[in-house]
Amino acid sequence: MSTGAESGPLPPDVWALDLARRLELATPEDSVRGMFLRGMLESVRELGDEALVRRCLEACGHENFVDFFSYPTALELRIISVAMEPLAARYGSFEEGLRMLGRHAVNVFLSSHAGRMLLMVAGGSPKLLVTSVPTCYRFGASYGEHHLQWLGQTRCLWSMKREFKPYPYQEGVFMAFLEKTSARNVRVVGRKTGDLDSELDISWE
Repeated sequence: MSTGAESGPLPPDVWALDLARRLELATPEDSVRGMFLRGMLESVRELGDEALVRRCLEACGHENFVDFFSYPTALELRIISVAMEPLAARYGSFEEGLRMLGRHAVNVFLSSHAGRMLLMVAGGSPKLLVTSVPTCYRFGASYGEHHLQWLGQTRCLWSMKREFKPYPYQEGVFMAFLEKTSARNVRVVGRKTGDLDSELDISWE
């Protein structure tokens, strides 16, 4: 069983302001690969419906994304902004909606050739998989600094600087990754440390 942050949900207006601030800080140089945008849209489709996907595409001004092309990361934030209210209503909170979005987006990635290679390299080892995840971030986006600190054999602290996706989304990302390994009782608890900075306390058995 995987769990995310254990603190209570924040008011919806806090997340609206958070996303608006992220959009304000995004520059034209901050980009993301099309395959990750496509994965996010597939997640919206699975978690929501086709009408919500259409609204996200309209907000982006795109009809489709080419996997290895780079697009402004502002498009990710527009998708999240459009999808969050319907997903929060369906899953109980903005945090859980973000968590589910991150989890499903990773599952889309893991079904790709690159994702299957990552799982093969990890060989079912949670520690090897977590150690390999920075490569995914570097491949997928032009922005962000990620630092991994091991606190034990089955616990680590993942720090993120200038990362545009909110920490509950990242909780879902790591829960989905670790559920593909031998890890049990996965626990991922995030907290915000700056406008675009956060950290995750990750552990398992």
